[in-house]
Amino acid sequence: MDHVPSTSARFASALLSPWGKVIAALVCLKVFTYTKIAYDQMDAEYSASLSSTPPEMTSNPNVYNTNQLLYSNDGQNPLPPLQAYETSSINIDNNLNIDNGDTPGFVQFNTVPDANENNEEEAANSAMQQSMDEIQQLQQKRQQQQQLTQEQLKKDNCQIIYILGVEGAIHHGFTPILEALAKSQVDPNTGKHYEVTYAPKVLRSALFGLYQEKRDMDDPTLIAKVFRELCPETDDGKNTKRIIIEDSSFPSGAMDDPRSYRIRRQASWMTSTMEEVANDELAINHPVNLKKFYELYSQHANVQFILLNRPFLETMASHANDWGEEVAGRSNMIRGFMLILKRFLDHLRQEEESNNSGGMRGGNKKKALSTIVCADKIMSKNYESDYEATMARQHILDYLTKFLGWPSSRCPECYSTWKESKKDPAKVLGEKNLGLMLNDMKELEGMWPPLDVIGSGLPEQQCSL
Repeated sequence: MDHVPSTSARFASALLSPWGKVIAALVCLKVFTYTKIAYDQMDAEYSASLSSTPPEMTSNPNVYNTNQLLYSNDGQNPLPPLQAYETSSINIDNNLNIDNGDTPGFVQFNTVPDANENNEEEAANSAMQQSMDEIQQLQQKRQQQQQLTQEQLKKDNCQIIYILGVEGAIHHGFTPILEALAKSQVDPNTGKHYEVTYAPKVLRSALFGLYQEKRDMDDPTLIAKVFRELCPETDDGKNTKRIIIEDSSFPSGAMDDPRSYRIRRQASWMTSTMEEVANDELAINHPVNLKKFYELYSQHANVQFILLNRPFLETMASHANDWGEEVAGRSNMIRGFMLILKRFLDHLRQEEESNNSGGMRGGNKKKALSTIVCADKIMSKNYESDYEATMARQHILDYLTKFLGWPSSRCPECYSTWKESKKDPAKVLGEKNLGLMLNDMKELEGMWPPLDVIGSGLPEQQCSL
């Protein structure tokens, strides 16, 4: 049986045919024409009503005509037009009634702009804008303060301590004492032990160029790598205090050292005077340029320096037979680096004064940048009894704890690894070299040890030459 299309289907098919489209267009055109005629008639009637408006209604150019007719209570019969009024001559109560009339109902009034009102509105807008600007500035200041606080907290939780000293100043004996003191600390805010790292590879690579490091010391990617590894940011909300200890001596290594120092130990320093060594650009940058190190790393961490001093004759005797160097030539080199360290410590002192960070010297809250430890004050051979030696060693710990800003100086294990040298400097040096060293010591008088680094400190800090 054949399928018969429905009526709606046949109608749709007819509309979609060419003749259907033409008929539909003609119908739309006719509807549009009738609609336009109706709107034109309405516009003509409205224009005629406007022409009957009394001239008083538009005689005042400052009056805005918001209505043309007023209506009676029933809203149907128009009343005679009211004379236009300015708002300054009419008082309106909260119910929109005119004071001198009893006609109720919704009435619109012709208004005149008031210059005072405009000025007040502008003043109010200006005051509001000013208040918003002040609020925005205050918010920006708070955000900046919060950011500075976070940066300072991060900096406070990353502390680098460089134990300065010339070669032979007994670093291997003192550094374990400081490391043990650091590991004994417990942060009173978090209850966590300090995280202590001694001579990390990443720092020595960055400072000295060891481990085939090719980047310059001031390369920002290298500095970022150091702090990313040594003082990483944590997400646990607990700010772990991290202590990094470095103690490479001045000078470091040997002339034929296989390690890749950026600036190697130079043979010419052995035949130079003390001043010539101190003024040599290579010596100033060996094993690291201290001024540059401080300027770069103090931006991200609290950097402090402990100068380790040992009596000069003991210092010279400690390496008298090493590397085949003559004692007299080695004295020139060692004294040259003493002068380099002295100049750097003077630079730090100027930094403290310019930043008003007198620290323990001036009683300020800020930490001092440098202090001194006398190796001879730790040695029991320089005291008459074990009790005196024990008390002197504890005084040194007390001072270091205060200088470094740590919470406790109680450290029973700090001196457990300490071993005193049994060498007699006079015998090690021999009569000839001893006489030369005594003459060289005279050139150091007034310059070394640099007691002005600490000023008037503890008796244990008054080092001997």
